Amino acid sequence: MNITLYQFPGACSRVTMNALEEIGADYGDILVNFREGAQKKEDYLAVNPKGKVPALIVDGQTLTENAAIIWTLHCLKPEGGLFPKADGPLASHGQRADLAWCSGTMHPTVRQIRMPMRWTTGETEGVCAHGIETMLGECQRLSKRLAGGWWYGPEWSIIDTYLYWGYSTAEKGGFPLDRFPVLLEHAERVRARPSFQRVLAREQASLDKTGVEGIIL
Repeated sequence: MNITLYQFPGACSRVTMNALEEIGADYGDILVNFREGAQKKEDYLAVNPKGKVPALIVDGQTLTENAAIIWTLHCLKPEGGLFPKADGPLASHGQRADLAWCSGTMHPTVRQIRMPMRWTTGETEGVCAHGIETMLGECQRLSKRLAGGWWYGPEWSIIDTYLYWGYSTAEKGGFPLDRFPVLLEHAERVRARPSFQRVLAREQASLDKTGVEGIIL
């Protein structure tokens, strides 16, 4: 397959990139420079009219939305380890539900915290505060499940990377992640995985190539 990922380092496209690395995909990547608003310019809108990353081109077909892309990659290579083995659609329902929660609940909450100006034309403090309040409750739930293991117990899954992206991005917007030692330990384990280290190296290479500065990976 011919695969190209449109991404920006540290954005949620990192989750798709980690999925590609985990399944051993041979792919190229193109940095969409958010600093210059490239995601809203004509060239990129021709790729993804939604004006967001990730966009994944697979043999000429454009795939969008993290949750949908990840599930498609899992279906293309079920032995790739993105999710534990599940026999049949009922058994795998929880996996799809977890992806839906990451993209439909956690992700918007993180955006409230990190980019509250996208939610209102007025003052942003209330938007951010509401996001933090919501995220505090969610992180209490995550901490209980992640204590001593991965999201699905002994086996890593791409959900772990999506969760890491969520709470670590929220922290950059002022979320008090230090209240959750279980999540701090989980973050260390996610970042230590070889596939994630390859993501960081690839993101850094794309920054170096394009000259974009000031991004903390």
